[in-house]
Amino acid sequence: MQAFVIVFIFLVIVIILASLSGSGGNTRPPPRSQKTYRPKRSTGGPSIVFSNPAPQNAAALQNATAPQTGKFADAADLSGLVDAFTGVPLDPAKGLYFCSNCKVFYHRESYQLLVEANHSACVACGSKSLIAYQAPRRVETGQPQGRNFDPTVVTLANYQQHVGRVVTFEGRVFDVKVSRRGLDYAVMFEDKSWTKGFKLVFFRGAVAACGGPVFLNSLKGKTIRVRGLIAKDATFGYEIIISERSMILGVQ
Repeated sequence: MQAFVIVFIFLVIVIILASLSGSGGNTRPPPRSQKTYRPKRSTGGPSIVFSNPAPQNAAALQNATAPQTGKFADAADLSGLVDAFTGVPLDPAKGLYFCSNCKVFYHRESYQLLVEANHSACVACGSKSLIAYQAPRRVETGQPQGRNFDPTVVTLANYQQHVGRVVTFEGRVFDVKVSRRGLDYAVMFEDKSWTKGFKLVFFRGAVAACGGPVFLNSLKGKTIRVRGLIAKDATFGYEIIISERSMILGVQ
């Protein structure tokens, strides 16, 4: 039995040795497939460099991304504004002018009167900065497009200090005078001649617009309150000029 075991072990050793000698002792692994991924060792820095972006102004970024709805209006809002000369609400259809200095508005007819009777000067600030108004296409909402002018109240004692300005005056009418040609009227606040006394004048173009001869003659003996431009004519002296009936604010 022992002999059989020894013979078996011997045969196994022989077979192993024979196998090793047939392979020539070559233990190299079989060649790898070309499709096998073999990562390479990095030899340099990264080809893409990432840097921190420059800080942006937070307010600018917010304005750029914030919705703009409601911030701008499609046209200028002139509601609530009045003609600085007449005091009537602005009507763009009548043509508009405004003072680039103090931002009051005028209708075209008022502007033309100021050119003729007030040396093209603004009745609110006195500057000669009246220009045609063109409404912007878009304006920032909440921003006023102009301002209204509140006339100073004057009396017979101080009206001479307000030449070239629109004022509010109240006085008793002593007489109503008519020019020689019968086309111009003067409502006299002083019992003096046309050239010496302070008066409210109605030139030919304004008589009909201010009520006509019957209305003007009816003012004699009454106290009236009027909004108008104080002017000093080289011939006829101090006077108040108006252009329409609405500028006579009250009659008592």
